[in-house]
Amino acid sequence: MKICHMTILHPRFDIRIFMKECVSLSKAGNDVILLVNDNIDNEVKNGVKIISIKKPFRTRFHRFFFNSAGRKIFNEAKKLNADVYHFHDPELIRIGIKLKKIGFKVIYDSHEDVPRQIHVKEWIPKILRYPISFFFEIYENKSCEKFDAIIVPTPHLKERFKNVSRYVYEVCNFPSIDDFERSGVVYSNKNDGIYVGDLSRTRGIQQIALASQKAGLGLKLCGNFHSKNLKVYLSNNFDNVKYKGYLSRTEIAQEITSSSMGFVTLLNTANDSYSYPIKMFEYMAAGIPVIASNFDVYKSIIEEHDCGICVDPTNVNDILKAIDIIKNDYDTAYRFSLNGQLAIKNFFNWENQSLVLLQCYEEIYNN
Repeated sequence: MKICHMTILHPRFDIRIFMKECVSLSKAGNDVILLVNDNIDNEVKNGVKIISIKKPFRTRFHRFFFNSAGRKIFNEAKKLNADVYHFHDPELIRIGIKLKKIGFKVIYDSHEDVPRQIHVKEWIPKILRYPISFFFEIYENKSCEKFDAIIVPTPHLKERFKNVSRYVYEVCNFPSIDDFERSGVVYSNKNDGIYVGDLSRTRGIQQIALASQKAGLGLKLCGNFHSKNLKVYLSNNFDNVKYKGYLSRTEIAQEITSSSMGFVTLLNTANDSYSYPIKMFEYMAAGIPVIASNFDVYKSIIEEHDCGICVDPTNVNDILKAIDIIKNDYDTAYRFSLNGQLAIKNFFNWENQSLVLLQCYEEIYNN
């Protein structure tokens, strides 16, 4: 089967798109091409042919009115004459519709609940967020009726899209079993804590900085700041915070495995409270206890598998108590460590999810 994946926003080696989906499809014997949008030359890696349209965006405004990039990625895609086209950005919905109109099979991979995500986009004026969200959801739902399949990373999104499509596949963004091998590193509950991901106020960064400071815990932050004010605030007020910047996949694994606990205390936004944060599963795979928000979807994993503690993400004292338990009770911390790794091995791993991905393609191709 000849398969074309498309993204204009994600980097060419995006973990979900390239490392998991494209590589898994290639290993299964398919001819896989990935169309991306950067200034890097074309290459073949892990059996996947990567082609760049080389039309990167200058601003967010430019991204939503990408006429030249849209024309180029559509023309490149059409020339490939693939059996299935699989796109990963809501900005490419109209390109997916154009490909459907000329007879191709198309999959929409919805990584996020975009209408709910719009509610907390700081760069969109507050007065416009809900109207934009409302009209985008109508547009997205009507478009999805036309596609051959929808792939989603969470049960919440599966339920949402089941109302507009008969063919919705839940392919969760779980880590591979071998991604976070400890490689002889011995777990210690005396190491620094860690947060990996976008660095913004809605991710609860201020609260974990305050709680870790009170607990006398070093806190490593890995990722990009979405607000200069937040970066300055942390730098001026917290000596225990160590900003590591945006790291490679290998560097992230090293930082996580050398940590005592991982934070995923996201605030209660409409998108985050129903999502599966990939970092939570990466902490578990690396064998470190997790301190997570007390959302139902998080509790169903953390508490049921006894691999961490769920807290009120807005309550600094609640987070502080969880830190103290892990920091001062080695037996409990080590139990959380072992249970997290076991849960990944048995349930929450990409090897299981790749089977659903392959099933989706087989059913589309043969239908």
